[in-house]
Formats: sequence, C-alpha cells, structure tokens
Amino acid sequence: MEGAGSRRGYVPVLVGTGKDLEKIWVTIKAIQHLTIVELLEKSANEYGYQNGLLKITCDASKFKTILHNISKK
Repeated sequence: MEGAGSRRGYVPVLVGTGKDLEKIWVTIKAIQHLTIVELLEKSANEYGYQNGLLKITCDASKFKTILHNISKK
C-alpha cells in the first residue's frame, strides 16, 4: 500500500540550495542515470549520507532541464 503523497515508480528528491528546496518527483529510470547519480554523489560528499529524502544541491530549474533532457533519450 502506498503512503499519502507517494507515487508508484517515482522517488521524491529535494532539489535546491539553502532553504530554497523544492520536492521533485523523479522516475526510477531517471534516478539511475549517470548525471543524476553524479549529482547525488556530489551532495553526499558535501553533506554526508542522511536519513530521509534524497537531496541534490542544484538549482531546481536546471535540475528540471536535466530531467527533461534525460526523458527525451
């Protein structure tokens, strides 16, 4: 059973810098893409591994552009 606010086949990711974070739902396929993995690793190196939502330090509009480009392939 899915919890409130969850979407099947997607992973919620907090994207942004500082307190300016936006929750973006990323497909399972996209989360495995090399560019997204590199962004996740960069954030993990910067902030360490934490429990909770995945966080990516990146401008949200740039991240959405990356997701759009990934989905076109």
